Parts: sequence; structure tokens; C-alpha cells
Amino acid sequence: MIEAEAKLMLHVRSAQKLEAVEPALRSAAQRHGAQIISVLHLGQLLRDRQRKPARDAIVFSVCQPDLSAALLAEEMRFAAYLPCRIAAYEEGDGVVLEAIAPTEVCGLLGRPDLEGAALRLETSLLAVMQEASRAVAAAHEPAVAPGGGVGATEEQVALRRVVPQRIDAHGTKVEEIAGTGQHDSAGG
Repeated sequence: MIEAEAKLMLHVRSAQKLEAVEPALRSAAQRHGAQIISVLHLGQLLRDRQRKPARDAIVFSVCQPDLSAALLAEEMRFAAYLPCRIAAYEEGDGVVLEAIAPTEVCGLLGRPDLEGAALRLETSLLAVMQEASRAVAAAHEPAVAPGGGVGATEEQVALRRVVPQRIDAHGTKVEEIAGTGQHDSAGG
């Protein structure tokens, strides 16, 4: 369901759980040529504070490079708004996704002449939010690799504790200090 609150906010409701929003939003963003730049779990951030929030929210920074570049080329003050932010929070038995409408930013900046470019960004952002809100069934299906087998996508691979290619400030590779990469003996 889509609602407009005085056109200021893009508002999409979803039946899925809060923890299912991130993978759905990443996948939807990728299909629309956008990228999730950062994810901020407000509940975790505020957990150490004395007054913990009653509800949790996750804030996603979403960048649509081509559309953002067009706006920045015309008005650099758009940098205060870009990348776009989508807030996800539980409400009732579902999740709400909300973002500030990019066309509203044109009014805030006194640049109504940029509403056409901002509308393209707004349309794309809304499409990402709508697709992510419907991704409940898709989240439970295994990813199918192009060869037909089940495989992991880039978003599904955990990169924690990965050995970096360069291990020091001089650009040394692990392979350079570990040996030649050949067997030490020719035995069998």
C-alpha cells in the first residue's frame, strides 16, 4: 500500500518482518541500478544509551548514481540530501518503509525547475521500496546460479575475517611472503 503524506514522504507498507527488509531492499536496489551504501541499525546504536528506544528502526542509504549525478550537476546543494535514505520500522504486524520525496527537496532548495530530474529519482526510489515490500516469497527461494545450480549471490557472501589482498602499508601480498606458490618437492 502506498500513501502520500502531503507528498513530503514516500510511504510503503509491507507484511514482512523487519529483519527481512535488508536483503529484500538490497536485491530490489540492485535490480533498479541502485546501491545500498550503508545500513544503520538505530536500535543497536542507541542500545548503550540510558533511554533505549521503544521500537527499532533501520536506516538505509541508497544511491542511484546516474540520477543523483544529474541532480548534483544542476544543484550541488542536493549533496545534503543524497544519497537518499529509506527508514524501515515495525508498525502493527508489518513494516513501514519511508523516504523523503526527492521532488520535495526541490522546493526546499528553491529549485522547482529540477522537479523533472528529481521525479525520475523519486520514481526509481519508490519502485525499489515497493519491490522490497513484496519480496516476502522471493526471500525464501534459493538463489539459482546461471548454470542452473544453487549458488550464493554477492549479497549472501559474508566477508568477515577475510584475508585482505594487501597486508601492510607497503602493498605486500600474502602470496609474496608465503612462498613461491609451487610445491617444495618434486616427490610423489
